[in-house]
Amino acid sequence: MANKVTYSGSTYSKFRPSYSDEIYSLIYKFHEEHNNEYDTVIDVGTGTGQVAVELSKKFKQVYGIDALSEQIKNATPRENITYQVGPAEDLSQFENSSVDMITVGTAFHWFDHSQFFKEAKRVLKRETGTLAIFGYFYPVIKDEPKANELIKALHTGPFDKYSNQNIRFIRNMYRDIVFPFTEQVWYITPKTEDTTNISHAIQGSLMKASMSLEHFRHYMKTSSAYFNYIKENPDKEDPIDKLMNDILSTTDIKDLEQVVKLEWPTVLVLAKND
Repeated sequence: MANKVTYSGSTYSKFRPSYSDEIYSLIYKFHEEHNNEYDTVIDVGTGTGQVAVELSKKFKQVYGIDALSEQIKNATPRENITYQVGPAEDLSQFENSSVDMITVGTAFHWFDHSQFFKEAKRVLKRETGTLAIFGYFYPVIKDEPKANELIKALHTGPFDKYSNQNIRFIRNMYRDIVFPFTEQVWYITPKTEDTTNISHAIQGSLMKASMSLEHFRHYMKTSSAYFNYIKENPDKEDPIDKLMNDILSTTDIKDLEQVVKLEWPTVLVLAKND
């Protein structure tokens, strides 16, 4: 079993999809119901700063924290963003009740949840601080059921033993985790993923995009499961290249330049500090 989470920062930054405007709109709407201040936000598990850059348009000061130095080294700079390497569970550089918001984009499943929650509740402003946690799992290609069967067969088959066991949390849209906040709101798309009817209604999708199959190929190679598989099986056929060839041979998609529509199973959890 592979336990380490490792990414190439430059590849991650280039090929990972962007979060939708809808996600940020829902976050800000929730925040403004309790707090009109946009002074300080911490983006934990910031990666190369994808979320931090978006937050920098709204907040006076953004702190982007990631445990991997490779990610921080490739982070996108902005004047009001301070990046630093560090664990999600140690926010000791921030004072009690001093932060307006904490965000976590597709990284929460890697954390020690109880310790992170303890720190988040400490540094968020009492009764007004917002915690916004969101993430996505492997996407599906719209109107391509055969391709989606192949994608599912990959992440539940060859990739499964090379995935950290914490992947189960995002696979189940974080429903296995108890959020210790009195006031919380959940959003999950597509509707088929909301198997416990926990999600508030939403029009459309939290995360979708159109991209060429070639871009999709590179995106699939940004996962830690792929990295671990290749590291341990350097002489075997590349599983993502095989996936693309299988998709081309079993669907009406003609070549890697054809644009496909993707949708990611996505969850957004919003909570107000007590």
